[in-house]
Amino acid sequence: MIKLVNVSKYYNSNNVIALGLRKVNLELHVNEFVAIVGESGSGKTTLLNVISGIDSYEDGEMYINGEETSYFSVVEMENYRKKYIAFVFQNYNLIDAYTVLQNVEAPLILSGYPKEKIRSRALEIIEKVGLTKHIHHKATKLSGGQKQRVVIARALAKDCPIIAADEPTGNLDSVSARQILELLHEISKEKLVIMVTHDFEQVKEFATRRIRIFDGEIVEDQDMVKVEKANLPVIPDEEKRIKFLEFVKMALRNLVSVPKKTLLMILVFSFFAFFVALSYGSFNVTMSDVSFNYNYYFQNTSISRMIVRKSDKTAFSQADIDELLALGKVQTVIPFDYLLDQSVSLVSEYDPNQPYDTLYLDCLLLPSSVLEDETVLFAGRMPRDDSEIVLALTSDRLENIDDYLNKTLFEGYYYDEGTASDQASYTVVGVVDVANIYMDLSNSYSGAYALFDDATFESMSYQAYFSYVSETSFVGIDNESQSVSFVGSLGYYPFMVDESVADNMLIMPEYFYEIECDSTTYCEATGTLAYADFYQETEIEDFTIRYGLYNLGNFDYKNSFIRVNSNTLESMIYDEIFQVSVISNTDLGVNTLVDDISKIDKTLLTAKYKVFYPFESNASDDFTGLLILLQTIGMIALLVVTVTGSTLITYVIFKAIINTKLHDYAIFRTIGANQNMIQYFIYLENLFVVMVSFALFIGVSVFLNANSNVGGIFYSLQGYTFVDYIVLFFLQLLMSLFISRKYCRRIFKESVNRVLKAE
Repeated sequence: MIKLVNVSKYYNSNNVIALGLRKVNLELHVNEFVAIVGESGSGKTTLLNVISGIDSYEDGEMYINGEETSYFSVVEMENYRKKYIAFVFQNYNLIDAYTVLQNVEAPLILSGYPKEKIRSRALEIIEKVGLTKHIHHKATKLSGGQKQRVVIARALAKDCPIIAADEPTGNLDSVSARQILELLHEISKEKLVIMVTHDFEQVKEFATRRIRIFDGEIVEDQDMVKVEKANLPVIPDEEKRIKFLEFVKMALRNLVSVPKKTLLMILVFSFFAFFVALSYGSFNVTMSDVSFNYNYYFQNTSISRMIVRKSDKTAFSQADIDELLALGKVQTVIPFDYLLDQSVSLVSEYDPNQPYDTLYLDCLLLPSSVLEDETVLFAGRMPRDDSEIVLALTSDRLENIDDYLNKTLFEGYYYDEGTASDQASYTVVGVVDVANIYMDLSNSYSGAYALFDDATFESMSYQAYFSYVSETSFVGIDNESQSVSFVGSLGYYPFMVDESVADNMLIMPEYFYEIECDSTTYCEATGTLAYADFYQETEIEDFTIRYGLYNLGNFDYKNSFIRVNSNTLESMIYDEIFQVSVISNTDLGVNTLVDDISKIDKTLLTAKYKVFYPFESNASDDFTGLLILLQTIGMIALLVVTVTGSTLITYVIFKAIINTKLHDYAIFRTIGANQNMIQYFIYLENLFVVMVSFALFIGVSVFLNANSNVGGIFYSLQGYTFVDYIVLFFLQLLMSLFISRKYCRRIFKESVNRVLKAE
């Protein structure tokens, strides 16, 4: 039994209090067909809404089978509606994107009806209301009478003891109206039907009781037909659990049934993914720049030297080098600048009669193009071939120029007459003050610079490349069918070009201890050689390494080097230029040149080139470290702000889209979905949108990486790893959870009645 005792309802709008119901006293029973009548605004719909639990009341008490409802929470009121109330609305309140069959199946699914019986039960009810031919028609395609039949079918599917009908015939023609009333009359034989109508004449043939309301008060309550009144059944609170798969299916159905809205949500999430991806990618690039700056130890930290690479880590073209050369204050650009941070030991011929006159220099290396012309030389001339060098010395050494000029110097730590033929030798044809070429030796262990002609310097740079190889591995089989492998770095050992070595072979120095060789001479293994530097990975198959003791007991100068012929050396080194050194023609205002390079093609996210200026780093390591720390903190803050800002923007857009579905969620609440179920729907729907939008983002990213020159706004996507994509996916997932959680709170702030009335 439903019992209302002195129930009052008030509405507050713009600080104006309006009366809805005033001290209503009423009892309702099963088997009644109650017609609530009254003029417009009299309170009849308000009474129905209070009885059916889609609106609250402020005073008095309503009892359900003797239980007070004034203290019911939102969840408890939803539970009451789910167990006891089925709705038939004047404006239908069907889920327009669903078909007739889907509308009738929905309450069966939400009530936990056996999965295997849902379809047959829905078809049975649809046949009962005469809509079998329309089961696959969407609700928007039906006439008013057909829509109302679907509403009644949905109410029957819910199988509740109370049918709350709010002017169900108000929008129908007389024929359709009578058919609906006949259906409701048939239903009232087993249930309590409460119908609001403004035309009692239309319903008096079927109603068993008439209640008239005026200004929020019941002024008439009359039995029209004597019926055997029965109490409401006591329905236990046991809730049948809906399988997770059913939630998944309904969430997918909700998305598929409104393809335009779903596509828009996917696009919104995709744009979010791209925006955050670009920000996160820029963060990664900046962090890699820090790594780049300190990836190697730069011995040559002269004021005139800048190390430059392209921001997208692609190779330099000749046009790029010409672009740098065209800048003011640039003396030269040195490709393959690996050699600038290497040194070579040069020693003069040993004379036992004058042992203290032996000259020894540990020299940093430069190309002769750092000299503007021959006039800057202190003495002598420019080098003309690979056997000649110019020495750059400090001013104090220039006082003893005869000790250097026209001397022949041998490459190595000492001169040995027996091995001199194997040692490279150079004649000093000129000397220059290091200050005149803006080079510095104060922070170096080296005593001088050795300047070679450009062709010789480039050839030597290829050999020095392997000092920048960070990791080397070799797996092969030796001549005794034994497996051989090692992991190390070729850069640990100096290289020597030896044309007597076979193609695709390295002869390792005799002190190469990574592999043990039992032979008294040497061993060989053939397999795959792999090595990597900061920019690129290389792998060579069918490569032979010879290792072991070559000349037991007798020192051989050549056996201190990794030996390789020129063809093999050339094939091992890539032709692309990934890093250059820019040398200025002045020591004044070099910072402006650094800035000029950094600003070339600069955009919001990046510039074309990344510049590291080792002179400043060397001069102020602590300050530079602080700057790097601040830069890192700044980038992290920027990433957080970007993700947070884009999340809020996406939420605003997304909320506007979901708000268009608010009406559907309210309908779900009237047919048995409680708060947890609605939350499941929202979380799952948004999760599916995230998954599809992320798949779209991955596809477009792969396409961009494969089909475009990444150097512009999308360049940072090129460096994405699998881990980066996982991080980005979880960022999207967290954003989805944030939106879903915030929106779920928003939904349940409003009563069902207010949402439906707003619609």
